[in-house]
Amino acid sequence: MFPNHFVFGPVALTFYGLWVALGMAAALALFSLTAPRRAITPGRARDFCFWMILAGLIGSRIFYVVFHWSEFASQPASVLAYWRGGLMFQGGLITALALSPFFLRYYRLPFWPTADVMAPSLALGQCFGRLGCFSAGCCYGRVTGADNPLAVVFPPGSLAPWGLPLWPTQLMESFALLILALLLILAIRSGSRTFSPPGRVAALYLLGAGLTRLCMEFFRGDFRGEPVVWGLAPTTMAAIVAAAVGLILFIYHRPRSGL
Repeated sequence: MFPNHFVFGPVALTFYGLWVALGMAAALALFSLTAPRRAITPGRARDFCFWMILAGLIGSRIFYVVFHWSEFASQPASVLAYWRGGLMFQGGLITALALSPFFLRYYRLPFWPTADVMAPSLALGQCFGRLGCFSAGCCYGRVTGADNPLAVVFPPGSLAPWGLPLWPTQLMESFALLILALLLILAIRSGSRTFSPPGRVAALYLLGAGLTRLCMEFFRGDFRGEPVVWGLAPTTMAAIVAAAVGLILFIYHRPRSGL
């Protein structure tokens, strides 16, 4: 839960950055392993996944800065210091989706089979990323009772309020995303008729990730942007939209007769 652990002269290695890097590596590795399940060449899959992850990281930072500009107004240069914490996953997903047609065409990859392969990798990458959030103290939970066995207390130097018992929302979401990643891996490897239609595993990811984030919103205590609709924060609305789109796509990509 300490933002900086190793300092080499002017360079500070943070666990936040380390977990993000590990998440990228894990996502790339898993993407390569699952690519053959949708008849996708592992080499092209790795290259495509790399650019999607990079686009996601940039987009998630941009969206976080936009919705939390008050944190950066006095120090604009800190916008580039992503290792201190501050990524908005929904923004990264939107950015990656917006750029995906270009990279899909460049690497000659089909959209829905590629999305299916990316689904468990995204969940696993998020799982690692939330551990980074826990290290930095960002995305922290609401204050809870000191007798809560799940409560965590962050030390001075963390982005979370110091010395208060908080819900460990980062760990809770990380665990939920790990379960989701495992379920998605089982779904894509099962070869069952239920998950054979292209796009169904991707839809299940959107539904699961959206519902997971929506549940976490009730435990979060950090600022998640000014309310936009019905008094809901942008992250809450994004979670609802993701879950709704996932459900619609899951129904739309249902197995057809003759499959």
